[in-house]
Amino acid sequence: MSAGIEPLKTSIRIWWRDEHGKRDRETLYDTPPTDTNLAKANAIAQSIDTQIKMGTFDRDQTFPHSPKRKTSYFGYYINQWRTTEASLVSPTSWTTYLSKVENHIADHWTHKQIAKIRVEDVEAWVYGDLVKQKQLSSNTIKEILGLWRKIYGYWSRHQAQVNDPSQYIKLNFNDPDDIYPFDKSEISLITQSEKDQARRNLWTVMLWSGLSSHELLPLAIEDLDLDDGYAYIKRGVVKGKYRVTKNRRRKRQVELLPVVIKALRSQLDLIKDNPAQTVMITERDHRTERAHTLQFLWHNPNTGTHHTYEQLRHQWRDYLESINIDYRPLNNGRHTYASQVLSTGVVSAEWLAKQLGHSNTDMIHKHYGKFIPQDSGHIIRLLSKALDL
Repeated sequence: MSAGIEPLKTSIRIWWRDEHGKRDRETLYDTPPTDTNLAKANAIAQSIDTQIKMGTFDRDQTFPHSPKRKTSYFGYYINQWRTTEASLVSPTSWTTYLSKVENHIADHWTHKQIAKIRVEDVEAWVYGDLVKQKQLSSNTIKEILGLWRKIYGYWSRHQAQVNDPSQYIKLNFNDPDDIYPFDKSEISLITQSEKDQARRNLWTVMLWSGLSSHELLPLAIEDLDLDDGYAYIKRGVVKGKYRVTKNRRRKRQVELLPVVIKALRSQLDLIKDNPAQTVMITERDHRTERAHTLQFLWHNPNTGTHHTYEQLRHQWRDYLESINIDYRPLNNGRHTYASQVLSTGVVSAEWLAKQLGHSNTDMIHKHYGKFIPQDSGHIIRLLSKALDL
């Protein structure tokens, strides 16, 4: 017999040994060991014995209200999160999320009964494990907590009443690093010192269009309407994977400055005879792929296709060093454009947000735009004229 019962004072314990001989048990609480209850418990034990021998025993089915059932544990909802969320985000984002869950959440929480998680448990994990032991930054912990809450939500959405035990976590954040846009003298040196015409065109567009590096790299002839002065942003490339813009707001029509139009016309002359390429572009559902035939603007003659981010990053670093300008990442071109535009006093933050593909001006003020005093001396003259002073 691989299962049996043990009468207790106010309850009955059912025990069994699995196919490996490991002993386990469940207690029928509030079930006094009367003859009737013992007979029922013994019937359950005999059924378990038969199921174990047949290889069909399912603890969750036999004891649906047990605190030990799979759905009682945090790990069950980690698996549910994996199954669901993998199809809802881009592959690159999913890789990042999965790494955070596996490295910081799964080991600590998988075998915890989710209904019994207390505020103190979460505090001990965050302040003890993540802050003190792993010494993670507040921003990283914030991202990990966001994933933890999403997993916890798969359980809590089925509960009548529940309080989020992570709601009392407080994190101290450093002031964000001040952006470091190029001023006009640096921009002039960057564009005028470049001897290679294709790279000069690229640096000009990078600094004066407001495109992110992931939008700029896969820009194609088919995206341009230079007669009317527009570029249409339809796709991005991240780690070699093409996909439509990450949201509909980022799919946009960008108005181009004359200096950018001139650089793009120059680039068209350089690459007009290059063959078009067919690439697979992932749609917004993260599953559907469609073939697009494009003639990319920023041709790399060594590879036959456009530059990758890493290739361009190395060229950019080496070039800035050669002309003695402090290095700033490729995406600083986007910051520079935003800051230069704001410093003119000519346009509103709302117009700039639309150019950059943002739904509001928050990112403009917090991250992209920095007033550049040395490039804005004319504003007071414009203001005086407007005020008729």
